[in-house]
Amino acid sequence: MNKLAFMGLAFGLWAGAQTLPNFTGVWELKKPKTPPSGRVPESMRYKIDHQGAVFAVTMRVKAGPETQQESMRFLVGQESKNEMHGAPVTSRAEWDGDTLVIRSAAVIVGKELRLTDRWTLAADGDTLTFRERHQFGTEPEGEDIQILDRRPADSWEPDTPPKAAEEVYKNIRIMKGVPAPRLRTVMINLTRWLGVDCAHCHVAGEFEKDDKPAKETARKMFTMVRSINQTHFDGSPVTCWTCHRGQAKPQSLPPQ
Repeated sequence: MNKLAFMGLAFGLWAGAQTLPNFTGVWELKKPKTPPSGRVPESMRYKIDHQGAVFAVTMRVKAGPETQQESMRFLVGQESKNEMHGAPVTSRAEWDGDTLVIRSAAVIVGKELRLTDRWTLAADGDTLTFRERHQFGTEPEGEDIQILDRRPADSWEPDTPPKAAEEVYKNIRIMKGVPAPRLRTVMINLTRWLGVDCAHCHVAGEFEKDDKPAKETARKMFTMVRSINQTHFDGSPVTCWTCHRGQAKPQSLPPQ
């Protein structure tokens, strides 16, 4: 073996022997001394289970009366499939030195959302930095940085059954009894099924208002779909997509 080959082998063995960081733990967003403008969540916490190539993270955000929770699971070096805000998301996680980099893409409300997340653990093991670059459609690329402090493992409260939609949101009629997180997923699905955005039915910032006729039409359509499935089918094969196919006006017949 020549000297160059030996040096290459030695470097490879050294690199393989390096210990990669383990992010397992409960982490809480460090609150800034000077709160930024705009709405700030009361708390943002992460629970991470990092075992070998498996990186599983659950985010829990409390804002007002609602606590939102979302979980994702990644396999380092492989493509991973998850769900984000009710939309399918495809990700790939790789190591960049001692930083875990996760690149993801999803389509939400007809626009592509691209994310590059970087997780870096401080040398003392008590601070975790989460840096995210994001771009939604043709909007300018932005970056968010979160500094997270380690918290005791037992500080993560067990999951509790989600509240019903009417306990979290105002003026709920058709969706009474539906878990609040499920309602959010249904609303996001509607934007894809009908090819519209939230403003098609809702008043921006005042979603409880009934000012727009499309909102009452949507209620009638939900009642119709529910009746069809309960009366004629064992399950829920009929959805808004069955007729709308991504259009606000349902399609009755295929083009001739």
